[in-house]
Amino acid sequence: MNESYTKPFRGILYNKEKIDDIGTCVCPPYDVISSDKIYLEKSPFNAIRLELPAPLPDADKYTNALRTFEDWYGKGILAIDERDTVYIYEQEFDVEEISYLRRGFIALNKLDKNRILTHEQTRKKAKEDREMLITTLKTLTSLVFALYEDKDQEIEKILAGSQREMVYDFVDEQSIRNRFYRMTKDDEINHLMALMDERKIYIADGHHRLDVSYKLNIPYIPLYLTNMYSEGIVILPYHRLIKFDKPGTLPQMLDLLQHGHIDIVKFPFSDQKSIKMVLHTIAASSIPSFALYSKDDLDNLYLLTVPKPLPTFSGNGPLERLKVNVLHTGILKEILHFMEEEISFTQDPQGLIRSVQEGIADCAFLLPPTTTGEVKEVADNGLDMPPKSTFFYPKILTGLLFHKYA
Repeated sequence: MNESYTKPFRGILYNKEKIDDIGTCVCPPYDVISSDKIYLEKSPFNAIRLELPAPLPDADKYTNALRTFEDWYGKGILAIDERDTVYIYEQEFDVEEISYLRRGFIALNKLDKNRILTHEQTRKKAKEDREMLITTLKTLTSLVFALYEDKDQEIEKILAGSQREMVYDFVDEQSIRNRFYRMTKDDEINHLMALMDERKIYIADGHHRLDVSYKLNIPYIPLYLTNMYSEGIVILPYHRLIKFDKPGTLPQMLDLLQHGHIDIVKFPFSDQKSIKMVLHTIAASSIPSFALYSKDDLDNLYLLTVPKPLPTFSGNGPLERLKVNVLHTGILKEILHFMEEEISFTQDPQGLIRSVQEGIADCAFLLPPTTTGEVKEVADNGLDMPPKSTFFYPKILTGLLFHKYA
């Protein structure tokens, strides 16, 4: 009999007898933390000390994380569960005054590139950092977030109706309600595992951690899995900030864009309503549309529309139509000649505008969101989107559980 692709496991969790409020111990994954201060101040046992450690005078940051992990485990702050299980994780949240519930589960999954499909390019520096952390701790501190297909809601019904034990129930600093359970009925776990073995998995978030896991030949890793057809799936765009390596001006950029057959319309900028209107306009457009904001003209946004495929994308299949790729590869790299090092990312449009106004960035580009259908199409074709093409909201919190693989 073949070994199952998906199976229950014993996670390492915070010990509720030692920790009164798990909400003080969780943090976002490393790549979306702008400042560690808020999490360091919440609790001396906050997972930030493992996920994004700091160096000490006598130890590098990875050694410091290992000392911390061993100290917490030795003192019983962290403890391994008594039996194999599957964990259910629910998040209730609001976006643009609409309420959502995203329900998923966490189980070990066998690493298999024919079954687990990726969609996003990774960056060398981030992979090197995660590899150092993971190999030093022999532990995965945060979860890879993945999607599966379940149009008939078979798995969703099992999760919603399963016998389970509440582990955590708290509201985080983003006002998101987090509920975390253990499944307790073996028959339901076995049924769930059998249903998952029939399905492909599409990585939503955590490509760097996944790549490192393959490199280290870790046979199974824990994945947070949720239905790509769930009404609780929300993808926000990662907008682009540009800090020039060489001096440049808005007229120079507009000239290059016009010669690149990009249509440009000036749009007055006054307040947050202006940003919302522009974001709605580019999201509603059937053809690739974006907005440019420059330090050379703080009173206007520039709507950019790409009426026909760019020459560099000829015959490129799904990537030719993918809006984030049209912007990142076609416009930023091919037309405006920006280097990857000049580009940074944010999902916060208001913060993006402030960065340009305060001179932190020279200009910025607002994007429409990518869809789950686009993620699936790119992954099914074995292609890669540019870095930071999708921001699945909300993130899966770090600290709900840890997995020691060796």
